[in-house]
Amino acid sequence: MSDKYKTIIQQRQPKDVEIFHNVHPDVKPPKMDVDHLYSDHERINDYRSSGELIRSLANTIKQWRNNMPKDAQPVIVAMLNGGLQINVSRLAQESFHGIRIEGSANGNPCMVLTHQNNVELLCYIQQIAEEEHETRIGFVVDGKETEE
Repeated sequence: MSDKYKTIIQQRQPKDVEIFHNVHPDVKPPKMDVDHLYSDHERINDYRSSGELIRSLANTIKQWRNNMPKDAQPVIVAMLNGGLQINVSRLAQESFHGIRIEGSANGNPCMVLTHQNNVELLCYIQQIAEEEHETRIGFVVDGKETEE
């Protein structure tokens, strides 16, 4: 076949090029097991995940509860694009970037699945009356649930 009719890729292919010569045939490149590769990838990207966001928020709420008076409690309000506000009762990691928000909006129970970029989480301290009991917030990350 003449060069005129060869594809660009065929024209650029080298003729029997030996990339390297194996001087030591018994020496092979190291093989990393899948668990090690995954854990490195996980460590590098964890800070981007919704799980890390929820885990960090749960730790913050736990610290707040340990350092506040008996007549106060932490509250989380999820503010979504479009202005919807949800009083959060539970946050769960739905996927790498996904969050399940359970709670109430205008007194009605609701659940929203959203990308973590579509929500802002407002945390504040609310005073509670003596006759009211403390409200706990649930957090689910990596299939493990805690209440803070």
